Amino acid sequence: MAQYYIGKNNQRLGPFPVEQLIANGITPDTLVWCSGMPGWKKAIDVPEVAVLFAPPQPPQPQYAPPAQGYQQPYQQPYQQQQYGYQQPQYQQPPYGQYGYGGVDYKQQMSDQHFAAYGYRPQMEFGESIRVCFQKFADFTGRARRSEYWWFYLFTQLVSSFTCGLGGLVCFIPMMAVTVRRLHDTGRSGWWYFLPLIVMLVGMCIFIPLVIVGDVNKNDVLAGTGAVIYLVSLLAVLAISIILLVFCCQDGDREENKYGPSPKYQ
Repeated sequence: MAQYYIGKNNQRLGPFPVEQLIANGITPDTLVWCSGMPGWKKAIDVPEVAVLFAPPQPPQPQYAPPAQGYQQPYQQPYQQQQYGYQQPQYQQPPYGQYGYGGVDYKQQMSDQHFAAYGYRPQMEFGESIRVCFQKFADFTGRARRSEYWWFYLFTQLVSSFTCGLGGLVCFIPMMAVTVRRLHDTGRSGWWYFLPLIVMLVGMCIFIPLVIVGDVNKNDVLAGTGAVIYLVSLLAVLAISIILLVFCCQDGDREENKYGPSPKYQ
């Protein structure tokens, strides 16, 4: 007997036999899938499941033989009645955003991959570029590794072929997707700005010390400023390596304070 999975509240439940689907809160619009189906479908579109929502058939009236002397009136054949027989006309489904019938086949394949492996397939190169520019300055939510690293590659290619000018266009979406990538690992986006803050603090201490040391001919102050500047550079390098490790890590499997997982939910 076929075992069906239920897609409910962004979760995959099951498998259940057909007779237990109603008990698990299935409705005609609930997505179901079982082995052998090409993808997830609404329950009402699966014949074996759709029978669960069929109204009960009324009892058939008992046959009573006609009384003696009763003559059944003549009825015209159905095809020759007054209005005639009408051939049912096929109506083509409307053409929607995802083709005829409005079916999102990419989302359907993603749901099928999720049902089989427990996570969604990685984002493609072109899809990553499209999503990052759609979320041009969106610093909320989460981003998968594939979304971040494909767009990072795109930014480097654009910068190389445009002598750095194209990188200015990608600067804000690159910054936004980095913050979302940190959110996916459960970390604050302020980690991204920490190297800049450390460098600014180091420069604010280094420059006055060098100026005062030069005016007063004090080599100690100038040397102290140079040491602080060097320590700032090393701190920025260390934080940058930590950020690289963070961006390489897999995201949280469960929903965190920045939203649901784009990979496991």
